[in-house]
Amino acid sequence: MLYIDVSLIVVSFIVWILVAILTKAFFKPLRKVMGEREAKIEGNRKNAEETLQTFEEESHQVEEKLKEARAEAQSLKEKLQQEGFREKEKMLEETNRDCRSQVEAAKETLEKQISTLKKKLESQSESLAERIEKRLLI
Repeated sequence: MLYIDVSLIVVSFIVWILVAILTKAFFKPLRKVMGEREAKIEGNRKNAEETLQTFEEESHQVEEKLKEARAEAQSLKEKLQQEGFREKEKMLEETNRDCRSQVEAAKETLEKQISTLKKKLESQSESLAERIEKRLLI
């Protein structure tokens, strides 16, 4: 049978005192440290999430700017290529004109030389014909 005597009350009282002392000396500071630690962890987690979100937004902005810059560079490249082709066509046209004018000038010079040489040959042919005639007749 179970008897309740003074020792049970004293042991219960000691246990409650021990619980109160342990609570004040150990559990409250431990809970406080654990609470602070959890608050710091939660603060760090929120800070990390905000930093990650900011990073993602900024990287998205950088990617958009890069896309714009690439598109602008491609547009500029195409524009410069077109200008280059136009300039090339101009230069080819000028070169063709110069070549044609040089050919025409050369033709004119050749025609003048040919006509001069024809006249010279005609005059020489007459003198040669006279010489041949004189030699044959003599």
